Amino acid sequence: MKRALVLGLAAAAVLSMGICVHAEDVFGPDNGGQPIEIWHYFEGEADALNALCKMYNEQQSDIYITATYVSREELMKQYTIGAVSGELPDIGMVDSPDMASYISLGVFDDIQDELEEWGELDNFYEGPLNSCRDSEGRIHGLPNNSNCLAILCNMDMLKAAGIDKAPETMDEFLAACEACTNPDEGVYGFAMCAVSNEEGTFQFIPWLYSTGGSVGDIDSDESIEAFQIIGDLIQKGWMSKEAVNWGQGDALNAWAAEKAAMLESGTWQIAQNLDDSIKDTVTWEYAYVPMPKSANGAQASVIGGENFGVCTGAANREACIDFLEFMMTAENNADWCEKAGKLPVRGDAVDLKDFWTADERYAVFNESMNFAVPRGPHPQWPTISEALYTAEQAVILGEKDAATAAADAAAVIDPLLEETPLP
Repeated sequence: MKRALVLGLAAAAVLSMGICVHAEDVFGPDNGGQPIEIWHYFEGEADALNALCKMYNEQQSDIYITATYVSREELMKQYTIGAVSGELPDIGMVDSPDMASYISLGVFDDIQDELEEWGELDNFYEGPLNSCRDSEGRIHGLPNNSNCLAILCNMDMLKAAGIDKAPETMDEFLAACEACTNPDEGVYGFAMCAVSNEEGTFQFIPWLYSTGGSVGDIDSDESIEAFQIIGDLIQKGWMSKEAVNWGQGDALNAWAAEKAAMLESGTWQIAQNLDDSIKDTVTWEYAYVPMPKSANGAQASVIGGENFGVCTGAANREACIDFLEFMMTAENNADWCEKAGKLPVRGDAVDLKDFWTADERYAVFNESMNFAVPRGPHPQWPTISEALYTAEQAVILGEKDAATAAADAAAVIDPLLEETPLP
């Protein structure tokens, strides 16, 4: 972890304990404005968010905004508790598929009228913006970034195994997994995150949809095939069972240690890791390639990203909305996403830079957005997600076969979708 990141998290921790001595170092001199607090779980992106807050504080004196890091799991707990107690931040960050759930709990306020007066909503991509809506279509926040997943290949390892190009089809991918696995050296063909939280669901979704399966038909033959593919990677020794304990950063660490030839990887790992924290470690040739095409020609990735919303009971609702609008101008969205290694959520932000097309690594993700699928939005998405990652883990650990795991997931998911279908 880079020193700047450590300092950023340390400052956030200090602020969260109510000791404000470091606030001016991070967010600029106190401008005398009303204090507004953001809660977020950004780690590698924290410095970019802090810099944006500082820029805002320096250009006006009505608001003094600070951003406090809270771990993802703890933040979700605090939202649930705060929905009852009323103890919420002024502005909160949330994973895009989870926002509908927290809107339904009353965590985020309806700010559609103010955003319509802003006049910028038409510049946002429909998918990310829709993740900020409630069941009646009203907007409770703004999307901040998008991302998706692709396959990151250690080309030196592939070539040493007799493979000259990154795999494009499922058959080529599985052949590369087998060829690059070396059990004597503890080296696997592939690494992914299959942890028991939303990250695990996020990384499973591309496999589900590439087989022709879906969340809405989770016990179909096609969906069962997706569970089986992941199970086979384990049973054949091509992927470590430790995947059930790995977050996305842990899986990247395995790849960076040359313990896996290929990795399911996201856009942010380029800027934050390949170009920064592990730049000196990765001395080999590497390449990104889209998620593999299945035998039926289907191909899928998954849309990720975070949203920011004004929390119910915020001290100064109008000030909070003003900051969101500042944060999400085309220029600021483009600059922030470039620093953080994410994809913009505004079409006019993309046009401001050639960053996402000139770099062939990001170009793979831009291409993949054409077949990336959303998670939800759905007011019961956390429950749906839990059913998905629980089923995946059961197959990986050998506790259930693919068909049984899929049926058990369907028993949870189907009634929820009958009551409220996916968009």
